[in-house]
This record gives sequence, structure tokens and C-alpha cells, in this order.
Amino acid sequence: MQRQIPLPISESARPDFDNYARGSNGLVVDMFAGLWRDDKVRQLFLCGPAQSGKSHLLAALHGQYLSATRRSFYISLDQTRQQSSGLTPALLESLDNYDLIVLDDVDQVAGQPDWETSLFNLINFVREGQGKMVFSAASAPSIEHWKLADLVSRLTWGPVLKLVPLNEAEVRDAMFAAAEQRGMKLDSEAADFLLKRYRRDASSLLSAISVLDTESLAAGRERITIPFLKQCFVFD
Repeated sequence: MQRQIPLPISESARPDFDNYARGSNGLVVDMFAGLWRDDKVRQLFLCGPAQSGKSHLLAALHGQYLSATRRSFYISLDQTRQQSSGLTPALLESLDNYDLIVLDDVDQVAGQPDWETSLFNLINFVREGQGKMVFSAASAPSIEHWKLADLVSRLTWGPVLKLVPLNEAEVRDAMFAAAEQRGMKLDSEAADFLLKRYRRDASSLLSAISVLDTESLAAGRERITIPFLKQCFVFD
């Protein structure tokens, strides 16, 4: 299924802890949501498969800090794969005086000596102050992926948390909750249709709900039916 016309994501779809589909990950979400007031936890490492919501939680935490007028820095190191990004390890040497440093997709620089050394030095620097660090990756830190053994130990100085993908029932419930939050009435048949005909991961399905939010507002309707789905999307 492909979207015919790209549509902007609505304000209500901005990543926060309330619009994250928790499923079996409630304890992980609670730890993230409470990190800003937890003086004991200085570092978190979040792992999980693609489309499990890692970036959503990291972006929600970053937004929470900014809303509280705290200094927060967020970047996805997946950008290092693009030669045009201009990102170099020197970036990590300029992150002074932040209350929170969020490095998403940190495993994208695993095995690169210059990046690993800069990351090692950054963690040591942050630990000497009062700031906090949060990382995400597909899997927990392991010497199989990282060349610098001392860096592996530092990446695990704080709790290492793992996200569990939502099962089908949890995804379905999340779709209804997201639709209700946006003031839409999602027909049960329409929800089942999306589950069968669309990508099955929660992130993609909830993105579809965001698109439907924009389309339903433009059409002046609340109820989401199968015919309306076919108006909004192209199904294979």
C-alpha cells in the first residue's frame, strides 16, 4: 500500500509518552517518562527491533526536557550513513553543558574507531557532571559489534532496556486508542482491513491513523470505514 499524496503529520501525532502504544512495555515507558526527576539513573540504553518505537520514546524524552526548559540534545547517528550529512566524531566533542544527551541509532557507528573513541570520551565527560545520556540500538552492547571493550562496559553503566514488539491484539487496541484520541470513530471492520492489508508493525499502522486524521478533518467526517480507507490509500 502506498500513499497517493504525502500529508503532514498532525500536531497530535508528535511523539510523547501518552501517544506511545505501550503493550507489554509499560515499565520501560514509565522509566523513560520519570527519568527527568530520577537522580539515581544517569544513563539508559534502549534496544529493540526496527519499528518497535525506540525513536518515539527517545524523541518523547527529548521533548519532555525541552518543555521543562532544560537543555537537551538529540540526534540519530543513522545519519552518519549518508555522506552528505557531514557528521564527524567531532560532534560528540562539542556537547557541553546539556542536561540530557540523546543518541539514537548509536549502533550505526559501532566498529568505527574514531567514533568509538569520541563516544567513550563523551560518556566519561558526562559522568563527571550532572547530565544524563540515553542511547538506542537494535541490540544490547556487545564486544561482537564494538571494537573498544571499555566502551561496551560504559554503554552498560546504566540500565539496558529492551522493547517487546506489540502482538496483533495490542496493535489493534492501539489503533482504536489513537483514533479515539484524535476524535475519530474507527469501524471494527476498517481496523481489521488495515491489519490485513497494511504493514503489520505498530509504527506503520499508527502512522496510517495519523494520515487518516488529516484526511478525515479535510473531509469533515468522524467515522472511518473501509470505503474511506480506499479513498485515502492505494492498496496492492
